[in-house]
Amino acid sequence: MLAIVISYYWVIASIIFFVWVKAFWADETTPKHDLCSWMVLMIGASLWIVVLPFANLELVLKAYSIHN
Repeated sequence: MLAIVISYYWVIASIIFFVWVKAFWADETTPKHDLCSWMVLMIGASLWIVVLPFANLELVLKAYSIHN
């Protein structure tokens, strides 16, 4: 059972990593050769259970401030 939970955790982390890499690659303001940026992507994706709710909250707040 624990192996299944761990597998799902890393599958979701991989999906999040690839989505964030796609967004990172589309961002023209960030240098693509910066090691620190890649480390943040990897750490953020592997800690997605903590990072994802805060990233979502930031997007919601940004969208709310645009509409008001």
